[in-house]
Order: sequence, then C-alpha cells, then structure tokens
Amino acid sequence: MQDNKKLKLVSVLLSGPFDKVFSYKINISSYEVGKIIIAPFRNQKLLGIILDEDPGLIDDEKVKEVDCSIKLPSLSKIYIEFINFFGKWNCIKRGLVLKQIFNPHDKNSIKKVEDLKIYDFYKMREIETHSQINLNDNQKNVSKKIIKNFTQKKSTTFLLHGIAGSGKTETYFEAINFCIKNKKQVLILLPEIGLTSEWENRFVKRFGIVPDKWHSGIKKSVKKRIWARTILKKDLIIVGARSALFLPLSNLGLIIIDEEHDSSFKQEEGQRYHARDMSIYLSSKAGIPAILASATPSIESLHNVFNNKYVYLSLPSRATGAQMPVVQIIDMKNNRPLSGNWISEPMVNELKRRYENKEQAMIYLNRRGYSNLTICRTCGHRMSCKNCNSWLIEHRKTNTYLCHHCGYKKPLSDKCENCSSYDLVSCGPGIEKISDEIKNIFPNSIIENLSSDTFSNLENFNSIIKNIVDGKVNFIIGTQILAKGYDFPKLNYVGIIDGDIGVYGGDLRASEKCFQLLKQVSGRAGRHLKNRRGLVQIQTYNPQNPILKSIKDMDENKFYLEEISYRKDAVMPPFSRLISIIISSKSENLLHDVCYNLLEKFPRYNDVKILGPAPAPLSFLRGRYRNRFLIKSPKNTFTQDIVKNWIENTKIPKQIRISIDVDPYTFS
Repeated sequence: MQDNKKLKLVSVLLSGPFDKVFSYKINISSYEVGKIIIAPFRNQKLLGIILDEDPGLIDDEKVKEVDCSIKLPSLSKIYIEFINFFGKWNCIKRGLVLKQIFNPHDKNSIKKVEDLKIYDFYKMREIETHSQINLNDNQKNVSKKIIKNFTQKKSTTFLLHGIAGSGKTETYFEAINFCIKNKKQVLILLPEIGLTSEWENRFVKRFGIVPDKWHSGIKKSVKKRIWARTILKKDLIIVGARSALFLPLSNLGLIIIDEEHDSSFKQEEGQRYHARDMSIYLSSKAGIPAILASATPSIESLHNVFNNKYVYLSLPSRATGAQMPVVQIIDMKNNRPLSGNWISEPMVNELKRRYENKEQAMIYLNRRGYSNLTICRTCGHRMSCKNCNSWLIEHRKTNTYLCHHCGYKKPLSDKCENCSSYDLVSCGPGIEKISDEIKNIFPNSIIENLSSDTFSNLENFNSIIKNIVDGKVNFIIGTQILAKGYDFPKLNYVGIIDGDIGVYGGDLRASEKCFQLLKQVSGRAGRHLKNRRGLVQIQTYNPQNPILKSIKDMDENKFYLEEISYRKDAVMPPFSRLISIIISSKSENLLHDVCYNLLEKFPRYNDVKILGPAPAPLSFLRGRYRNRFLIKSPKNTFTQDIVKNWIENTKIPKQIRISIDVDPYTFS
C-alpha cells in the first residue's frame, strides 16, 4: 500500500492507430506533461506521451504502470497542441500523428538516444558568413520587413512573391542568418528531394556551414542523430521534404516553405495532409514567423493576402538584372510536324539556332516514358494494367510497360496479347520519344532526360544537375520536375511540346496547376542574360486559351483575378470547404452496399451538402474498386467533426477501406 502512494494516475496517448487516451500509473516523481514513456498495451509495449492527470479512474487495480526510464526532454505544449490540431483537422487518429513525430525511433532505439553521437552543430564549424551576397533594393526591403517581425516577436505568415530568378532564396537567407546568430532552429521545406543539393550548395556558399537534410533518401542512422539533436535543443538548420515537419524542433525560430504552391506538399497516400497548411499552424502556436515563397503563389495563399491573414512581399524583377523571356505561341493547326514527329518546324529551327550558338535548350513535356498508350490496330486492344483502370505506359529505356499508379510492369512486346497480331502502335509522346526525335536531328548532341524516374538514383540525378549547370548538356528534356525552381545559368530557350496538357478536365485546380507549371517552366529561360531576352515557345492547338494568353502577356494578375472570380461564383475553395472520401473494396457489390448505407446515414444540414457516391476518377486501383463522396460546406463550418461522427456511427465491414482527404488537391 505504501508503494501505491508514490504512483499517480495519468492519461497517455499511445503511438499507433489510437485517438483516445489510456489510463496508466506513473511514479509521481516522474510526472510531467509531454514526457515520453513506454507503456504496456495488450501483449506489446508502445511509445507514448503523458497528457494529463486522470481523475476519472475508478478501479485502479487493473491499471498498469508505464516505463519512465527514457531520459529525454518532454514534448512541448506546442507539439501536444500540434498533434491534437493535426489529428482533428485531417481526420487522422492522434496516435498516428505521434508515431510520425517519433519516427525514425522505436521503443528500443529511443532509449539509446544519449548514446548517439550528439554534438553542438555550430561549434563544429565556423558561424562567420562565408560569402556576403549583394542584395538589390527590393531584396533588402523585403528582408528588413521579415527581420523586423523577429524583433516584434510576432507570428506572421509572409507570402514572398517573386518572379522566377528574383532571388527569393537569397532574400530569406537573411532571416535564416538572424536565427543562426540568435541560436534558433530553422525548418525549410522543399517540394522535391532533388532540389536539396542545389539549395544546399547555395546555403554553404552563403554561410559556410552544411545544413541537415531530411528526406526519404537519408539513412535511418543519420535520421536518428538529427532527431536527437532537434529534441535536445541543439542549433540546427533542417532542410527537407514534407516529413521534416514532424521533427520535434524544441527551439524553433522560423519556418520556410519554398515553392509553397507545389502540390508535392500535399500527402496523397495514407494519412493525407498539407504540409504547408500544417506548418502555418505550427508557426502560429510557436509564435514565430513563416515564409511562403513562390513565383506562382497558390490561389489560397493570395486569397489569404486579400483577407489580411498573410503579409504580402514582392520581388518584381530578376536579381541578375535580366528581363523575363519572350513567349511565342505556335499554332499547331498551321505548323504540323512531320509524320511520326511531335516538334513543329518553328521549334526545330529555334533549336538548331541555339545548338549552333552553343546555348542550352530545354524541352518540356509532362509525360514520363516513351508513349502513354500502346494499341493494336488489328483488334483495337489497349495495353492496360491488370490492377487499375489505366493504360500501361511504354518505357523503352527499361524495356517495360509500366503502370504509373500501382507500379505493375511487364516486358515490352511487339505482339498483341489479345489477337496475337504484330500490328501494335505507340500513341502519344513521352519524354523518351521526344529525346529520340532530338537525337535524330542532333546526333552528336548531349541530351539528358529528367523526370521522377531519374530520382531512383539520387547521386546520379545530382550529377546530371551539376553537368547542366556547368554547361555540359545541350538539351534538357523533362517533365514537371523542371518547374521545381532550378537555376540553369546557360539555359536561354524553353520549348513546351504540348501546352494543352492539363488545361482541361474535372479537377478544380486544373487551370491553376497548368498556369503554375507553364509559368515556372518558362521562368527557367534567360535568367542570366544581360543584353537580350530568353525565348519560350509553346505548341498548342488552342492558341486562344486564356491561360496561354496570360503566359504570353506575362499578365498573371489577370489570370489570378479571373480564377478567383470563377471560384467565388461557383462557391468553391477557397470560398468553401471540400472533403473527399474514398471508399474502396475488393468486392464491387459490397462497395455499392456500404456506400448507399453511408448515404442513408449522412446527417442532414442545410449548409452541408453530400455529393455521391460516384465512381472515383480512378474507379479501380491496386485491385480495389473505388467510390467517392464529396462533402461541401461553408468555410466557417468545421465539417471534419460531422464527417468523423458520421463514419464512426455507421457500421463499416473490415473489408472496406475509407480514406478522408480534407481540402483535396486531386480528385483521383
């Protein structure tokens, strides 16, 4: 009985698929909210944190005691609030959010954190500025406004809107420098790991120190050391992909979201969330500034500027003094390429001129592989994925047909699998086909293809980027990865093969995404030219399309105003809220029954509408049939609670999977 007096009843959040808390005993001397513990749960042991005392426990004899031997600082109140908000906003169990924060540790490795090589990051290197960058007047004015916010200790979200090549990175480096001098941690999120090396090179040149990198390509052992330093309040600069958001940065001074418009910040698989939006919440709770940087800001961010939620900062000119490129529209109805080719004569002529002048040229087409469809001319059979209702993409480089949704692949064949004829034809170009076409025109040229396929070997990818920067490549051919913010000094020409891709379709953001991609790709041209302008040529069958006209006229304000006006008239985001719910099953009949049962149980509200069930655009994916509901509500209605209660109060068979996507970015 005497030992029991030393124990306290507490609520514990466990790492795993749990939303509710569990009651445990803890030694009263170890009690601290946010303390990391190991708790027995059924026949296993799980990591968790203490949330609060538990006054509601009646029978405490069955309550187990937790292991408090982990000698680490407790998670701060800021991160506890972050976990609660993250779970509630995204309809994700809080224990799964906590599991992300503990990653890459488990209950065994987290006990050994003190044995890891922990060192004070900046004492190992010089803090003195490595090379001072001369900012122009616009950059100086912007950086002063950001740094002034530090001294006021306000939580302000800045939208740093600068044209391509305006020096956004060097501008926010001034804010990073302020944090380094004041020994504060900085989190920088980039949309793609391929950007990390180029960004790191610029950072090292500016500061003479190497930032810590956090993304899927980093070894787990390295991640464990980085994680340990963040929670032990060491001075760190973290640059990484969206998962870096979950690091327990206990001395955070600034968050930067570079290329804030990029859809890569939206997690589309498993636990769906938007890293940009969650970062803004985290910065507000921490009382620190957040900087959203982009040459093509998202509609949501501009809307928040108009509503005085964000502070707008502008960099209207290129830092090098170069002008924006000239944009020419090529009407493909009047400039049809030769049979079997995809590059028009005006574009070929321009490519020849650039090649003769030893200038780099970039060719953009947002399609991986060689061809996006293989069809039999005898029977009409199309090469399709066995797991999805999608076509297989021909990849000649790897000699395979590949599904870009589930990864299913099989060897290329010249024989139809349906009628055994040898009359297969490849329809539609991918970047491999464009590469072959360029090689036929310029047989002695050096060509590099860049797409997400190139990321399979990050070291090789970085080597390719370096060769491009050094001017060792004549032609760069790639997909939307080319729109990710790269600075190629020798690149003065961009050719866009199909300016119509992505303009049409049922996706709410189709126009916005298309405009951003074309504007970003166009912005690669002529960034370092002094006495003349770069050139962008866009091939299209619809030269009157408003998006292409906005790109040609460099009139992004007109595009944004028209797009926001359309959204407002249609009462679509950001003037309303959408929640997408995907229901999937291996049984089509079971899926049908469950969906209509859900529809019947949906609570009726005057201002909350349910659309569906309807087949998802990808109605068969990875062997599962898929239906979709869309819930539409006013912006000020917290619809997540309605959705959560609705699903929890409906009996769902175990064979059914439900995926909830708050503020969806794609509708697949």
